[in-house]
Amino acid sequence: MKFVPTDKAITDALRYMRVPSEGRNDELVRTVVEAFGRLEGYITPRCVWGRFHIVHFDGGIELEGEYIYSNDIARLTARSDECILLAATLGHETDRQITLAQNRNMLDGIAIDACASVRIDAYIDEFMKREIVPELRKNEHLTHRFSPGYGDLKMTVTEDIIAILNATKRIGLTVTYSLMMTPIKSVTAITGLFHKH
Repeated sequence: MKFVPTDKAITDALRYMRVPSEGRNDELVRTVVEAFGRLEGYITPRCVWGRFHIVHFDGGIELEGEYIYSNDIARLTARSDECILLAATLGHETDRQITLAQNRNMLDGIAIDACASVRIDAYIDEFMKREIVPELRKNEHLTHRFSPGYGDLKMTVTEDIIAILNATKRIGLTVTYSLMMTPIKSVTAITGLFHKH
């Protein structure tokens, strides 16, 4: 399905570019829209996910033998016995094209980088709606998703998610010693499952 940037997507991209709302103009909007268009020519979005039982303890959760210490995740999953783990990427070519664009024209490079960040979130939203939501059981709902690096959820949890999902083999997602994901335009996340009657 072709991605058509909404006004929100454009606004989010400009925010990633650190453009204040009063600094928005037609030229910048055009640059962002063109960047979104170019992205579609080389992104290869892929996502893997799984459903896992969780055990709560004071200050975190345990899943698949991994202890995740995070008050934020404890609160997110307070009503949950299970969670969804997911890992998604736009692919290595996206990283390469961002670097090439930055070497040619810094503004274009910044715009494509920002648009790629918006694009992967939009891809995950669409993937969850298409692939995960239909698999939910009766009266089952999802919390919002939470990624390592947000709140008190440490970046090291990225490695746990990738290992549990076997995302390196399945979609080529790895983590460097400095905890940077490669491809860079990738996301890992935890989403709680709860029942609402």
